[in-house]
Amino acid sequence: MPESKDPYGARIEGELVGFTFRSDDGGFAVARIRDEQGIEQVIVGPIAHLSVGSHLSVEGRISEHPRFGPRLKVRGYLVEDPKTLEGLHRYLASAEVKGLGPELAQRVVEAFGLETLSVLDRAPERLREVPGIGPKRVERIVEHWGRDRALREISVMLRGHGLGAAITRRVVDRYGDKALSVVTNDPYRLAGEIAGVAFRTADAIARSMGIEQDDPRRARAAVRWLLREASGQGHCYLPQPELERRALEHHVLRDNLCDAIASLGVEGRVVKEGVDDAGDPRIWDSEMLLLEQRVARRLAARGGERAVSLPQVHMAAERQGIQLAPEQARAVALALGARLVVITGGPGTGKTTLVKVLLDAAQKRGERWVLAAPTGRAAKRLAEACGVESRTLHRLLGYNPGKGGFTRNTDNPIEADAVLVDEVSMVDLPLMDRLLDALPAQTTLVLVGDADQLPSVGPGRVLGDLIDSGSVPVARLARVFRQQEDSGIVRNAHRILDGTLPISSENEDGSDFYVLGREHPDAVRDTLVEVVTRRLPARGFDPFRDVQVLTPMHRGPLGSRALNAALQQALNPDGPELVRGDRKIRVGDRVLQNRNDYDNDVFNGDVGTVVGVDTGALDVDFGGRNVSLVGDQVDALSLAYAISIHKSQGSEYKAVVVLLHTSHFVMLRRNLVYTATTRARNFCCLLGSRRAIDMAVKRVGGGERYTGLSERLQSAVFALK
Repeated sequence: MPESKDPYGARIEGELVGFTFRSDDGGFAVARIRDEQGIEQVIVGPIAHLSVGSHLSVEGRISEHPRFGPRLKVRGYLVEDPKTLEGLHRYLASAEVKGLGPELAQRVVEAFGLETLSVLDRAPERLREVPGIGPKRVERIVEHWGRDRALREISVMLRGHGLGAAITRRVVDRYGDKALSVVTNDPYRLAGEIAGVAFRTADAIARSMGIEQDDPRRARAAVRWLLREASGQGHCYLPQPELERRALEHHVLRDNLCDAIASLGVEGRVVKEGVDDAGDPRIWDSEMLLLEQRVARRLAARGGERAVSLPQVHMAAERQGIQLAPEQARAVALALGARLVVITGGPGTGKTTLVKVLLDAAQKRGERWVLAAPTGRAAKRLAEACGVESRTLHRLLGYNPGKGGFTRNTDNPIEADAVLVDEVSMVDLPLMDRLLDALPAQTTLVLVGDADQLPSVGPGRVLGDLIDSGSVPVARLARVFRQQEDSGIVRNAHRILDGTLPISSENEDGSDFYVLGREHPDAVRDTLVEVVTRRLPARGFDPFRDVQVLTPMHRGPLGSRALNAALQQALNPDGPELVRGDRKIRVGDRVLQNRNDYDNDVFNGDVGTVVGVDTGALDVDFGGRNVSLVGDQVDALSLAYAISIHKSQGSEYKAVVVLLHTSHFVMLRRNLVYTATTRARNFCCLLGSRRAIDMAVKRVGGGERYTGLSERLQSAVFALK
């Protein structure tokens, strides 16, 4: 490796001669580059989309891998055409160019020499002069070459604006050989059509190309992007004053915004429909409006009930050895008699007990019921509690990652007499739409969840809107049963719901709920490390398997990233590791899966333990099943000693430590601390600023969502009467 006083200033120029490993999406690769002295060196980074044989000038930081030796971690690069006949042959013979193998590539290079690429660019028909290359093969070669050229040229442009290889690949995938033209002539399309491109980024590209601030395309792009951003925040629409406020933050004036809304409305992309309580117009992305209308219509169509006698219910309970409270019995009868019912209640109110009886009664009637939940961990909990199979909703709906859609739909419906979905507070509007699309008219739908928990990450507030509409049969469970009354966790969860501060609580087994006040972030972090590494292990909790730290945010001194670094250093400070950017993942680390990986049967929210590390790859044990992850699959993992409270939804842990601090101010809400507390099964500790705990418990609202499902459902039900 070349020496450099600046560890970030190393540079290599040479020919890309091959890959040791590369991911499919251009996210990561380990490659070999032959420098100008003929020495092969190892480079690693976001270069998987580059072509063997290309001439590269790369810069980055030199690091020493304990097993594989020195390598250059690529920070930036410049791609040029191959500069030698050998490089040309290697490039054309590689799998990068469709239609040519080593033999034909050799003939092409012999025919045109260093002018080969010029021939491909300007006179590709001349390839037919080479023996063995016919019209169809020429067409394939030219198609790929044009795509590769577009990727090279646009990569240089987009990387100059801070966009990485993965986004560059998305741009080329969407626009093909027109990618450079699209970005050059209307860069605002990127903000509306390419995931991961913010309006500010597209705006910077546009301004660098001389597009004026009052260009109509700018305001149109702002409207579409702001509505999409709002959807990511859980909203289904924005009131026009709120849209105007957000647009002004991007220097889009009201008159320009109104013109954009009008022109997008003519095209059917944006719809002004309805007014909010203040009388302000609601601005919708047209697809989101259609989605909400369709969900309301399908839910309304599931009305109608038949009577079920309570003796039937109590007989099922007796078979299970369970004595039901009156409200539980009524809930079971309601679920057995209606085609749509919501069952809601907090911790200790017997939702799981009720489901067991419900399944017994349904089985006695000869019915086939299917159980599902939004996440893998929630589905596993449901299966363990009820003793029957449970699946994720994506599995139930037959999600096909290759085609990016669901195989279960109106034409290929779910085959069941009833579908019961647990943890429905996590279900967003698009997923509910897909479920209803796959549900036959005669199939019962039972939705179970705690309406006081955090709403879904995605758009909508489905469970809350269903309950608030008053148009759906709802069974509310409020009584805490005797076996739960001694639980400090349950008692404090209900104190939080009542707006009362939680307290440390004692029972015959000692305290299962502590409140520890610490003000300074350093004191909070130091106490956390002590609790996880000393106090909880002294009580029999394994810090790797049993303990979960929850925090409201990812960033900041008490965010999940900083806490994971501190806990990793305390619990697992050294050993074989994989370094990705500023992240280090070591053998023995607890890790969290952050998106569904259907190829490996690993789902968003699954927690595993790293058992092996290799170049660009990790072996992870997910509940006794070893999975090898490479490339972008590794990027879907994060350390899981500490996770966000949102990520913990649907999960349960033996011991939970919840951090609340005034630095989390923007997130502190009652439903947040309630959700965190109810993740604990045997032990819970609230740690942090007492002012922050007080603020979180007493603050309600502030996290409202702009949705119209409740009133839309009311109207749809009324129209059917």
